[in-house]
Amino acid sequence: MTRPETHPAWLLPSGFEDVLPARTDALEHCRRTLLDLYAQWGYRQVIPPLVEHLESLLTGSAADLDLQTWKLLDQDSGRLVGLRSDMTPQMARIDAQTSSAKEVRRLAYAGTVLRARPDLLGGSRAPFQMGAELFGVDGPEGDLEVLSLMVESLIHCAVPNLLLDIGHVGISQALADAAGLEGALRADLLQHVERKAWPDMRAWLREHHCGTELSADFDALSRLQGEFDILEQARQRLGHHPAVCIALDELHFVWGALRARYSDLAIQCDLSEIHGHRYHTGLLFSLFGPQRGEALASGGRYDDIGAAFGRRRAATGFSLDLKPLLREFPEAERARQIWAPAGTDDLLWQSIQEHRRAGYAVLQDLLCQEVPGQQTLQAQGFDAVLIKEQTGWKMRQLDS
Repeated sequence: MTRPETHPAWLLPSGFEDVLPARTDALEHCRRTLLDLYAQWGYRQVIPPLVEHLESLLTGSAADLDLQTWKLLDQDSGRLVGLRSDMTPQMARIDAQTSSAKEVRRLAYAGTVLRARPDLLGGSRAPFQMGAELFGVDGPEGDLEVLSLMVESLIHCAVPNLLLDIGHVGISQALADAAGLEGALRADLLQHVERKAWPDMRAWLREHHCGTELSADFDALSRLQGEFDILEQARQRLGHHPAVCIALDELHFVWGALRARYSDLAIQCDLSEIHGHRYHTGLLFSLFGPQRGEALASGGRYDDIGAAFGRRRAATGFSLDLKPLLREFPEAERARQIWAPAGTDDLLWQSIQEHRRAGYAVLQDLLCQEVPGQQTLQAQGFDAVLIKEQTGWKMRQLDS
């Protein structure tokens, strides 16, 4: 009989990790930098709970998050609760509960989210998510502000060679509407588009007798990828759908403004890209760094999610995982460190506290050692020592 496999008690579950001091310092510095940036744009931070009732986290279009959400039984109420896997539904709930109908609301957030499954690249199941959400602005002006703030976030994190991928779910949805399909059939068609399974989609359209004109539209959609001039090509091929023209106008407005604001930003679009189309209702966007593998930040418009909380509100926003950005973020300037000897002398304590209030990091010896040599202190990261003189305790700089 084989013995059951055992694991050391200290071994963490797959996808989880300790964040050790140096990386924690960098993460906290980056977090403060971005929250300060968001505050300068008027986005006020909120702190939602880690746990909510499951129906709140997965309500409406947020149901796409179901497979990523840890589910638990609340011993107090007997109801199912979930550990948040994304903070955006929580932002929509907070806005619906605390804002007036016509109020423009800017919210920011920062905290750990928990994923039941890792992403396709086997990443962390505990991302440190930050983001900003704008409520109450239903035009492309709102999308432009959120997109600009997303770009500024990665600029502040020193990520070079940014590439923005932009799209609009309204284009594919307009073609699906033109097919006259509803319910499961409509969802099935859009799933083919989302998977970019073009041969399967063409066969599906023939099987469901959707007509040669609509098939030609979807065939055109499959080829509409590229740079700014692709918008005009799309208008020529699909402009007979009014909803497509509206979507292209929004893309044109946002794209043109971004080109003027960020001349070094590379922008491309894939008009058939509709990932998360059950969640998003308009523009969607992703920002990539030099490696251009997984998106470093992403977002889009999601006007329908607030309806489940009693108030449908125009909404657009973005989020990012802070941990992958730490590789590019400049090292935080550390506080200068002072070594202080052991002892409970009142004057020594007063000197230690005065230097701490002045911004120094003062580490007091607790082992009653002799003052280490200068080389030893410098190797341990100290810049100065406290030395007792006739007039009291004084700081003496170590020679560089």
